Amino acid sequence: MSASACAGVQRLGSTTAYAARRLHSMEWRIHYIRLAAASRHQMSQVCEACESAAAETVESCDDPMEPYHLCTVCHQRLNARALRPLEWYNLAKRHGWYQFLLHDDFYDEDGTAAQPEEPVERPCDFPAPILAAIAHDSRLLLDYSITRWHFAPDVAGTWAALSRPDILRALTERFGSTENIGIRSRVLEICASALHEAGAEFVRYAWGDYPAAVPLPSLAQASAACLPFREGFDRVAAALAQQDGSHKRDLIFSLGYFHSPEALDWIEQHIFEPITENWGYLAAASRLDWPRVEQWFERGRPLSLVAIDALAAIMRPQTPFLRAYGPRLYQPPSRAQFIQVLSAYAGRDKVPRVQERTAGLISNADNDAFQW
Repeated sequence: MSASACAGVQRLGSTTAYAARRLHSMEWRIHYIRLAAASRHQMSQVCEACESAAAETVESCDDPMEPYHLCTVCHQRLNARALRPLEWYNLAKRHGWYQFLLHDDFYDEDGTAAQPEEPVERPCDFPAPILAAIAHDSRLLLDYSITRWHFAPDVAGTWAALSRPDILRALTERFGSTENIGIRSRVLEICASALHEAGAEFVRYAWGDYPAAVPLPSLAQASAACLPFREGFDRVAAALAQQDGSHKRDLIFSLGYFHSPEALDWIEQHIFEPITENWGYLAAASRLDWPRVEQWFERGRPLSLVAIDALAAIMRPQTPFLRAYGPRLYQPPSRAQFIQVLSAYAGRDKVPRVQERTAGLISNADNDAFQW
């Protein structure tokens, strides 16, 4: 057995021998998929945009590692922001819609050119696929999902109707055939939504590519959905321990995918200044309860700042992640006690940030999120 395969098996920890054999097989399968993908980059290809003419140009301006392979005509259209909808779709499914020449300043989500520098040739004759047309096929649905700006509920519902073995096969193949961070992130997002515990081995494999070729937030989301809580939470916490400063602050929300009070304990143990709203967002996503809020107010800064930011985030979620989750305050106090405790805290801490936040919370004390 090779060293890479041995390392993959060791990552399983206490999983069963059966699971280890499955993961070993998955590692070799992905290894050969990557070799095949690398060989495709070196040989003559069909144009990735029109999928009919021969590829004559390698355009690496957006991604030197995974360049576009294009015919002369489609290369001209790409640089003129004048791809037809199907041509845009075919490139977006391979490279991601967020690449500079494909992104949402230049194209709508259906591939319609928004700022073409030359007329788009017969766009109505080359429409991008719609969801209903590809919903039955996991590989085609994955192509479609990669081209979406967001992983919307209608797409998630379509994935839920497919068989888990088919889903796992499609996700494994795509993950192994690219190191595109955006595509891998979408693959893990689908895994979290559609596979749950059936995706555990795949998620463990994906951790083997961290941090070089997979982002922590995507791994955290998939780990929270697919791995046993203890394993997933500890993996993410260990990864955060390797981060420093502002980069760590930017990533702490990854623990929010677990929606666990253990993240509140983690905050108490690892908090550091400056105290940005990220700490409050994590607390709001982690089943924050009123007794903990009172404790943090009593302990003062920096935890009191996290408490007030968390209450503000519960009252009015500011991030897509929090809005989708719908945070609430657990074990809420009476309305009168809420106002009394906040007023007392504001009397002890006179900085503008505290004064503005407490005033806003008190004036909106009837917000449904507090559930008096």
